[in-house]
Amino acid sequence: MTTQERREKMMQLVSDWQQSGQTQKAFANAHHIKLFTFRYWIQKHRQQDQSNDSFLQLGSQLATTGIIIRYPNGTELQLPANSPVSTIKGLLSL
Repeated sequence: MTTQERREKMMQLVSDWQQSGQTQKAFANAHHIKLFTFRYWIQKHRQQDQSNDSFLQLGSQLATTGIIIRYPNGTELQLPANSPVSTIKGLLSL
């Protein structure tokens, strides 16, 4: 069993234990796991949950409506969303 497979198995066992209503000791004994080892994986599972709660994964979305540049004198330019950055930069410096 690879390290990754063992990790996945133990994380699944911790999830199963959380749903079981059993004590840590009873669950570990039923699955032939040393209590110390099981507690180690419970801690790892909690750390993983905390790190998952810390960040929100956002998808990348491209602008489809385009870019609008409004100048102080009221002039407005509408550019396609895929306009080169160098073009936009040049227009902003006018």
